[in-house]
Amino acid sequence: MLSGERCVIEELFPEVAQAMMDARSSLAWNHDHRFIIRFPLNGYCKLTSMQAIQRLLNQNFTIVASNGGGVEGQQFSEYLFCRKTIPL
Repeated sequence: MLSGERCVIEELFPEVAQAMMDARSSLAWNHDHRFIIRFPLNGYCKLTSMQAIQRLLNQNFTIVASNGGGVEGQQFSEYLFCRKTIPL
C-alpha cells in the first residue's frame, strides 16, 4: 500500500492515476484531495513490491526507516521513503 502526496504518487505510478480519481467518498485513500492514504497498489497494477521499491529508488527516494513482522504466514514489511527537494 502507498501513502503520500497525490501528485507524487501520480508522477511515480501513472498507471494508477485513474483509480485514485475515483470520487466515491467511501474509499479509504480518497478522503483528502492532496494526500493518498494506504492506496492498495497491487489491486490496480501488476507491479511486485520490489518493482515498486525500485521505481522509488530510481526517482531519488531513499529508505529512511523500515519495519516488518508477522506470525503464522501473515508477514508484512513497511518502508518509509524520503526524497530531498531543492527549494525554488
